[in-house]
Amino acid sequence: MATDTFERAAPAQLTRLLGAPYDDRRERHILMWRRISRLFNDLPIARKLLLTSLIPLVAFLVLGLDAYERLEALREDEEQLDRVYVAQRAAAEYMRLIVDYETGFRGYVMTRQEAYLVPSRNAHQHLPSVEQTLLGLIRPHKSQYEAIEQAQRLVSQMMEEKESLIQLVKTGRTAEALHYIEQSRGRALMQLIREHMARFDRLEQEALNDALANMATSRNQMVAHIMGGIALVLVLLILALQLIARSITGPLIGLAKSVRSSDALLPADVPVLPRQDELGELTRVMSTMSRQVREHFSSVQKNQGELRELNKNLAASEDKYRNIVDHAPFGIFTTSGMTITFSNRYNKSLAGMNPDEADEPEAFRNWIHPDDRDRVLREYEQAVADGMPYETVFRFVRPDGTVRKVLSRRIPIKNEAGQATTYQGFNVDVTALDDMQTQLSRAERLATLGQVAAGIAHEIRNPLVGIGSTASLLRDEIDPSDPKRADLDIILNETRRLDRIVNQIIDYARPRDLVPATWLFQDAVEDVLKLLDARIHAQRITVTHHSDHAITVYADRDQIKQVLLNLCHNALDAMPDGGSLRFDASATSRDNKPGVLIEIADTGPGIPSQALAQVFQPFFTTGKRHGTGLGLAICRNIVDAHGGDIALSSQMGSGTTARLWLPLKTSTSMTGEEIL
Repeated sequence: MATDTFERAAPAQLTRLLGAPYDDRRERHILMWRRISRLFNDLPIARKLLLTSLIPLVAFLVLGLDAYERLEALREDEEQLDRVYVAQRAAAEYMRLIVDYETGFRGYVMTRQEAYLVPSRNAHQHLPSVEQTLLGLIRPHKSQYEAIEQAQRLVSQMMEEKESLIQLVKTGRTAEALHYIEQSRGRALMQLIREHMARFDRLEQEALNDALANMATSRNQMVAHIMGGIALVLVLLILALQLIARSITGPLIGLAKSVRSSDALLPADVPVLPRQDELGELTRVMSTMSRQVREHFSSVQKNQGELRELNKNLAASEDKYRNIVDHAPFGIFTTSGMTITFSNRYNKSLAGMNPDEADEPEAFRNWIHPDDRDRVLREYEQAVADGMPYETVFRFVRPDGTVRKVLSRRIPIKNEAGQATTYQGFNVDVTALDDMQTQLSRAERLATLGQVAAGIAHEIRNPLVGIGSTASLLRDEIDPSDPKRADLDIILNETRRLDRIVNQIIDYARPRDLVPATWLFQDAVEDVLKLLDARIHAQRITVTHHSDHAITVYADRDQIKQVLLNLCHNALDAMPDGGSLRFDASATSRDNKPGVLIEIADTGPGIPSQALAQVFQPFFTTGKRHGTGLGLAICRNIVDAHGGDIALSSQMGSGTTARLWLPLKTSTSMTGEEIL
């Protein structure tokens, strides 16, 4: 359709162009034009564009040859500019060395200091190379070459005169050198050298100006030729492209009109053009596609309702399972390799984070206990590499300092090939269960110890009283000079020591009734220090107390005082040769409960890490000569009875710190059964 229009328009356009009456010759021309037009329309678009590209190709070849000649001229001018620039720099360096030589000569003659000869020697050493470089650059230019040669002869003369004068000065005959300077003979030579160098600079400047003028002329001519050639190419391209555009846009406009004539849902019938190029093929393909689209459109409308219902059910199911995962009472997460891709809200709550804040899924990993993080990541990485399930227990350290113990399980999700693509993980808070197990174990152990202590008290204490009384009576009856009296002293001392051990065991196992009261922590510290004053001075211990004097504690004063005394005894035992003992107290809340944190730190050798975890176990000692290993166990019993907490931290070579936390109020007075 568009082709016929184009062919019909061609004779009329030719008639208007020729401006002559219609005749047979014009008819033949018109027929020939139609045949050419039909052949042109049947050509593929790529070949049409290839024919069009011949126009700029020929033009660019002609312009390229012309531009090459111009660029060669510009290159020669640029080489001339480079030569002038390098020559001027060499001339400046040459003149600077001459001035340095002259200055060094005058300084040496005036002061006789060898330091002034350094620039002269440097100038004397470098002047020949600079002269050769400069002469090599200007050799083709006669005038500049003559100027430099004349300056060179004067420089050689000046250097010969000054070298002879320098030798005279070195032998002590300075009068001739001073006379040379006073007569300004060297200055006259320098003036002549400067004149020749100035003439050289003028000649080089003229050469520079000539090169710049030639470059400007060549550049302007090249730009004019290029712009003219580009304009000619553009005109020819526009004419050729207009011819191609008319053969393409006509059919496309017809297609657009037929498409716009259809309704908004179904495509219209596309007419097929009788052409052998891409546009003819396009119309045939579009006609086939239009028919297929109309056939499939009815089936799409039929399935649209079903798809809408499926999407609705899918969205409801997704919301349901998302709510289940987000509000599950345990942590759920998914990993791809070692990267966490999903984590529910409970994981954030478990790590002490705000579940409503938008964080990266891996953010809760940052709160794993530093002692556990490397182990968990290393073991999990090995499990991922092996494609095996992984289960472990680790701890979260929350921002408020509390610790939660977590049982973590990761199960591999495998694809059809049996390869683990992702891992589904679950974190369960087992802190309460672990605490209950610990308390149950401690209660069982304490109950057993209580029974043992009762048996010991019944079976040993009464005989000890008899042994001690009998030994005391015998000691009183024996003369002090009798050697057996020393044996009786040993019996009495060991009996008393055994009695103290029995008393400590009974004190550890007996029920505790608290008598809490409010008292100043400062007063208790002063009482403890008074009791230990003699030992502190004997061991040369420095005591520091950094706490608020107004801090009060609500607890059983005597029992807390016993805890402080036991901790101080342990600290003094660790510093037999002197050291520092520090008391600190500050108000600190735990789990939203107000309390007091008490720290007692020493500068002893510290406790080994393998022993630190066992220090609160009954009868455990780190090798002290005296003691039963019940001191810290009794301290823990007393602190637990108050609802508080006690812990030790130590670093080998730096000392040990005991941290005691007590609530400001205790809800009930615990009995012995409650402690056990």
